[in-house]
Amino acid sequence: MSETEIEQNRKELGSNPLFSTALFQLQNRITAKDFGKYFQLSKSENIGIEKTIRLNVGTTPYYLLLSDPLNEFCPIRRMIVPDEMETFLSPEESLDPLNEERLSPVPGLTHMYPDRVLLFSNHECSVYCRHCMRGRKVSFSKERMDSDSLQKCFDYINSHPEISDVVISGGDPLNLSDSKIEWILKKLEEIEHVKICRLGTRNPVTNPMRITDDLCSIILKYNTDKLSIFCNTQFNHPKECTTQAKQAIFKLLRVGVSVGNQAVLLKGINDDPAVMLELHRKLLEMRVRAYYLYDPELIPGSRGFRTALSKGLEIIEFMRGKIAGMGIPQFVNDLPGGGGKITLSPNWYLGYNEASRAHVFRSALTGDFHFSYEPLGSSSNQNYTIISNDDFNSYLSISSNPSKESFLV
Repeated sequence: MSETEIEQNRKELGSNPLFSTALFQLQNRITAKDFGKYFQLSKSENIGIEKTIRLNVGTTPYYLLLSDPLNEFCPIRRMIVPDEMETFLSPEESLDPLNEERLSPVPGLTHMYPDRVLLFSNHECSVYCRHCMRGRKVSFSKERMDSDSLQKCFDYINSHPEISDVVISGGDPLNLSDSKIEWILKKLEEIEHVKICRLGTRNPVTNPMRITDDLCSIILKYNTDKLSIFCNTQFNHPKECTTQAKQAIFKLLRVGVSVGNQAVLLKGINDDPAVMLELHRKLLEMRVRAYYLYDPELIPGSRGFRTALSKGLEIIEFMRGKIAGMGIPQFVNDLPGGGGKITLSPNWYLGYNEASRAHVFRSALTGDFHFSYEPLGSSSNQNYTIISNDDFNSYLSISSNPSKESFLV
């Protein structure tokens, strides 16, 4: 299809009088068979669409129009359109790299941490993101989370008083009807020991029209002193930070729901420190706090998205000192095999010199070395990396810190 025809198709899509409604977005979702009307597809993309081993292919019109129809390397397009990399299964990849199914006491519920559970409320999304870690759920699952299935999850939660925090995910829980969302929130509020509910949704990014006044009224009704409701979403690129997305976030904030962002580090999309800094600056303008930056999971067909582990550390180090701390995410790896999340940080703490009682730090702002005393009387049996006197004096000689003279050994 010619550039002119593609441009015209996109224009017609965006000019529909119902475009700004969530229902239009879902009823007119663009699937793989129609991608040629809106993109000049490359050879790699055509192969990916035909042979992907990942998950369903589809996007809302809204999210599609954020993408570039001609540039196959457009970051939004990369998250929508499969490419040839999705057709390869690497030996280290798994449908369920976090062993969520093994940690599932009843279908639709994962109980990994003692005090919290992950509830899979449904298996539908507004956009089938190519990097999705739960393709087994949203595309190939035999589970159908009807009311009976959800009730079994609530029964389990009710019978385990140690559970105080429920993360509602999917799919995307906000793809459920308002009445179903209200039913779920009501069920959780009725469980006395459940104090926190977290909604995991990409709809503010991919279908912000879904954040309606009616939905917010329901959330407000159950966001009480009995149940605190939070929202975790996933903005991955500055292009996603639109006026519509900002309006959706503000609606959630007005009903007392704080919003955190869980970005995923994606090769060729946001693995540039400057891009990640721009994204988080825009998010702060939208009053979204940084939460996590995920090292991507080892899911089938994901080799085209995965970066070296060092890339995440490089990004965090770059951001420190250039944006307020509330705009810097924790870089985390959700350990394969169900080991839970661990945080990863640049090496700013270098170790401890026993002779001087000094800790050595590397400044994230200047790169210079700084020193701080261990309190007198502290136990020497600490798990510190020990720095020899020679290495310590070497750090002192390099440092331009004016107080370094007091630390000479």
